[in-house]
Amino acid sequence: MADLIQIEPMKMGGIVRTIPMITRMQLIPVLFERLDDALDRASVFYAGPQVALYRIDGDEMEVRIGVPLFQPIEGFEMFDAPGGNALCQRVLGPLDNLPGIYRSLTDDIHARGLTRGTWAREVYRFIARDAALNVTDVSIDVTDSLH
Repeated sequence: MADLIQIEPMKMGGIVRTIPMITRMQLIPVLFERLDDALDRASVFYAGPQVALYRIDGDEMEVRIGVPLFQPIEGFEMFDAPGGNALCQRVLGPLDNLPGIYRSLTDDIHARGLTRGTWAREVYRFIARDAALNVTDVSIDVTDSLH
């Protein structure tokens, strides 16, 4: 069940790229690998949950993948993760059905009479070798105020 939540803006560091929509499933995992490599090179042990933001523009998708950062670190692009209101669903376990989750959130937005915002995002709260243990918050921004 999706919940209406408020997301606080956050200063982040990581990787920002625009990629063709058609190749997103191949390219997005590579961006996460690059982020993990950058964290290792920077000797960062923990920087908060990884966050991925996605914005579609025609045949392209802007992808921002990062971690909360309070100051620039070599190898990281600084970017803002905008705040706002969102419809959010917590996913327990593997993320095999992400397209279905996004469809469900989109349907829920329409059913509630809400207006879709710009960003979709995934916040990886707990990621384990055993994907059954994963905890991920998947959300789509809405432009409507919370009641």
